[in-house]
Amino acid sequence: MKSRIVRRSGILAALVATAIGGCGPRPPGASGDGAKPAVETPKPVPVTIAPLEHRTIERTIDAIGTLRGWEQVTVGSKRTGRVVKVLHDMGDRIEPGESLVELEPVDARLAMDEAESKYLGALVKLGVTRKQAEDSVKIYGITEDLLTSRITDEAIARSPAVVEKRISREKAQQNLARQRALTQRGAGTAQELDDAENDQRTAVAAYDNAVFIARVTIAEAYAARIALNKAEQQFKDMTIRAPYPDAPPAELAPTGKMAYSLSRKEVSEGQIIKEGEAVADLVIEDPLRLWSRVPEIHVEAIRVGQDVRVTSRAHPRMTFQGRVARISPSVDPSTRTFQVETLVPNRRGLLRPGGLARASIVVEAQSKAAVVPIESVVHFAGVTKVFLVDNGKAKALSDIRTGVEGRGWVEIVGERLPAAGDVVTSGQSHLADGSPIVVRKPE
Repeated sequence: MKSRIVRRSGILAALVATAIGGCGPRPPGASGDGAKPAVETPKPVPVTIAPLEHRTIERTIDAIGTLRGWEQVTVGSKRTGRVVKVLHDMGDRIEPGESLVELEPVDARLAMDEAESKYLGALVKLGVTRKQAEDSVKIYGITEDLLTSRITDEAIARSPAVVEKRISREKAQQNLARQRALTQRGAGTAQELDDAENDQRTAVAAYDNAVFIARVTIAEAYAARIALNKAEQQFKDMTIRAPYPDAPPAELAPTGKMAYSLSRKEVSEGQIIKEGEAVADLVIEDPLRLWSRVPEIHVEAIRVGQDVRVTSRAHPRMTFQGRVARISPSVDPSTRTFQVETLVPNRRGLLRPGGLARASIVVEAQSKAAVVPIESVVHFAGVTKVFLVDNGKAKALSDIRTGVEGRGWVEIVGERLPAAGDVVTSGQSHLADGSPIVVRKPE
């Protein structure tokens, strides 16, 4: 018990001594003596700098699209028949109008011969040659004027049946005149005069009927001619040919004739095909069309005729030059994009229809811009800024955004950009607005 009291007394004595010692004099600058604490001067941050430049740049809009041929067509058959010959296979170059597939022509030839025989038979009835009939069609065409024209009347007048009835009419007219003279002299009876008048009227009616029949025969002849044309066309359709495409613009047209490439063969020899069935897929590879989708915010910037640089993953080191040919007038409401068509020459055939390509549409070739080294731009917490050098201190510009980017530089856009100055290119992580800096030489 006594030892505890002694220990407590020692502790109290130590506390009292400490309190008394704390009331003694304090060193200058210590807390509580009324003097201000010393303020340390911030050390300058070593940085490297580069000048803010103004240069002319090119502004482009990038888009990705699909290459298509100048013409892509699936050729079908107009007739039903058996394939007797397939003249081309995949990859072949085919001129417009060149034969692709031949169908068995026997039935079509017989139908053509039948129609021609009917046409020639009608011409024989009229007593005209085929050349005379064709010349009339060239002048008047297959119209009503053809049946009432001077040439037709002359042909009718020369036809054998009409000539025969005209002679009979003239003879009946002469007999009637003779009989009237005899009757006036009392040498003929009234019955003989009536008979002569009836013969004359019959002859006139027979002549008019012959003219009518001849005119109908002419109509039948030209109907037979139309049937012959139809049969000839059916015979031609038994040979399926490559179509004739629209020519591209002169500055993009190939040096030689336009040609198709056969991308897929659909039929084989011996196969029976129906009317409208596909026989081959054809594509024109030079020039190509690039269909790309562009965001609607660029609708005012893109114009027909602007230059376009096209690149493809198949040829990453090559750039193909094209131009904007067409712009869709409407915006897709689901994607908020509109379609732009670029024409791309493909002389060497390096680009393939259906391939993916990137288009850089040049919307402004000569544009003034402020540019800085790309390492001077700081991105942090969604804020883009650069530090300018202002009388030995760093001045932060945080109301900027970046634009066109090149090799080692980037465009900056902002309302408070100076006309000239220097920007910090290294040491930004230690800077704040107003921080002192010291310029060091880059290593």
